[in-house]
Amino acid sequence: MFNRPVKEINAEFLAEEKYLDSIQRTVKESCAAASMSRKDTQAVLLAIEEGATNIIRHAYLYEKGMIRLRVIIYKKLIVFSLIDFGRSFQPDDTGTLDLQRLVESGRKGGLGFYMIQKIMNSVEYISSAGLNELRMVKRIKGPSRAGRPFVRRMFTLRVKFSVWTFMVMLVIIGGSFYFINDRITRQEFTQHNQKILALATTMADEASGHFINRRSDVEFDELAVSYRRANPELVRVILTDANGIIRAHSDDIRNIRKPYSPPGGVQTRITGQAQIFTDGNRTLNYLIVPVMTGERVIGLTHTIYTSEHIYKRLASARVEIVILTVILILIGIFGIYLLSNYFVSPIVKITRRVRRFTSGDIESELPLEGAEEFFEISKAFNQMMTRLSQDRKNIVEREKMAKEIEVASQIQQTLLPRELPNLPGLEVKGFYRAASMVGGDLYDVFRIGEHRFCLTVADVSGKGVPASLVMSMLRTVIQIQASTSESAKSTLVKVNRYLEDNIPPGMFVTVFLVIYDALTHSISCVSAGHNPMLYYSAAEKRFSKINPGGMPLGIPAVAETSFESRLEELSMTMASGDLFFLFTDGVTEATDREGAQYGMERLTTFLETQLAANGIDSVTSLADTVVGEIDDFSGYVQASDDITFLIARCRLDDETDGLAAKSEKAAEVEITRISDNAGESADNE
Repeated sequence: MFNRPVKEINAEFLAEEKYLDSIQRTVKESCAAASMSRKDTQAVLLAIEEGATNIIRHAYLYEKGMIRLRVIIYKKLIVFSLIDFGRSFQPDDTGTLDLQRLVESGRKGGLGFYMIQKIMNSVEYISSAGLNELRMVKRIKGPSRAGRPFVRRMFTLRVKFSVWTFMVMLVIIGGSFYFINDRITRQEFTQHNQKILALATTMADEASGHFINRRSDVEFDELAVSYRRANPELVRVILTDANGIIRAHSDDIRNIRKPYSPPGGVQTRITGQAQIFTDGNRTLNYLIVPVMTGERVIGLTHTIYTSEHIYKRLASARVEIVILTVILILIGIFGIYLLSNYFVSPIVKITRRVRRFTSGDIESELPLEGAEEFFEISKAFNQMMTRLSQDRKNIVEREKMAKEIEVASQIQQTLLPRELPNLPGLEVKGFYRAASMVGGDLYDVFRIGEHRFCLTVADVSGKGVPASLVMSMLRTVIQIQASTSESAKSTLVKVNRYLEDNIPPGMFVTVFLVIYDALTHSISCVSAGHNPMLYYSAAEKRFSKINPGGMPLGIPAVAETSFESRLEELSMTMASGDLFFLFTDGVTEATDREGAQYGMERLTTFLETQLAANGIDSVTSLADTVVGEIDDFSGYVQASDDITFLIARCRLDDETDGLAAKSEKAAEVEITRISDNAGESADNE
């Protein structure tokens, strides 16, 4: 189809709007490689962006996918192909996109594709076997355009200002001349036709009396001749009776009593309206007016007249107008020269002084001189350079801060457990995703004794660097206090005592902490104002909310109560297949594009459905499923809060010791106190 390609570029991007900049960057580089003009490059970028946006919003409306960009550069052509594997734009799968049908039917994307068709020289949409390709071809203009910048540089700003001003003035004068001439011409011909129509009507009225009174042929002929002599614009006047017999003829009396035949091209059924016909080299007007007596037509007046005198009068007037126009143009040229000298010369002087700024000198200032307007321009430019210099310094500082935040994020990632310890009889998987570069959520799993382990999920109020610093401190404090405490409750009591004196004012921490005993497969848990734990009973095949009472860490205690008195501890023994799910509010408060939250009820229903329908091979697969569910719900909307959760499942098998097997057989969940009301309150909070 084409000659051998010069270059081929292939790239693949996620079908998300945030990657449109990357697609445009690749297209821009391709256009530069093809030596495409700047104007054509901007048009192509607009077309590619429109095509990619429609693919993202239509082909991948209900799923995630990839967009493949293929660019093939030829000597005179450049071919862009956007390839996707989503839904086709062509409903009947004919393989060819009917752009006109898209626009007329009002389908989404129709006007966008119409715009693409106007920008590109050729557009095709091919859909087959689950693969869609939007192929767009753009011709590359010849190299002759490269010489234009040199031609433009040959003319000074004053010359260009004068030429363009003259052209604008010429267009205005020419348009005004055309409008006035056309209007006057129409008025002249309209008045002329109305005058002849009035004459013909008057003559028809007089002829009606002649017909009624049965006047002689001489009287009829005198009537026609008198009107012809009194009006020089009349060429010929003819009176006929109802049978088409001539009763009067202004040119030759010998035609009386003969049948009348109008000139070729004249329609006798058209009355009261002028018709144009040619007679040799002359263009004449023909007007027929009926001779009436009451409602009955007893004859016709045929009036032939010319408009030559109007043409002569208009031609004379046009000569006068042209002379006046030339005088005005000469005056305008002189005025343009004065204006260009007054306005452009100071601008040229400022331009020369500004050029040194383009070479990198942003410290020196323009001299404040000249007229008031140019004085203000110089002053404003100096202020702009001062701000630009300051902005450069601020950019350096921001880049430095961004680098420090990036390092803080890397340090924070190292604080999270890289590998979770092996817990006998318990399979554990954690997940963490920060809403910004650094976050304030925490999950941790660590050993605190020979057969005891601590599992915790925490959420620090606020976001960013302050929250991440408190999170780092909290992780260390929990690990230290848990290793020396006898229970989950005593651990959080000690942690709270430390945080009360060391946490910044206005900040607090919610924590859900679980102590797991590998010998008895029992857990004890406490909650410091955190989201409830979701506990799945394999025997009952349903989830329960476990929400011990408690208040967040770091909040000063009031006189009536204390942190320790409000903190409750629950204990239970896990059976094989039982599972618990610890999470932060970033999971249930994930929002979709309309702002609706995911919610606790949706999360519980989803987990129950997954466990009931598919079972569970591993907590890793369940964790991946949960992450996919949240992403599908939110549509990859930027999260407003960190998403953190921890899944643990009791799994007793042959590797478990005899005591563990015995514990599995006798496993019984003993919840000291489950407060559903407290769980609902936590959801509302």
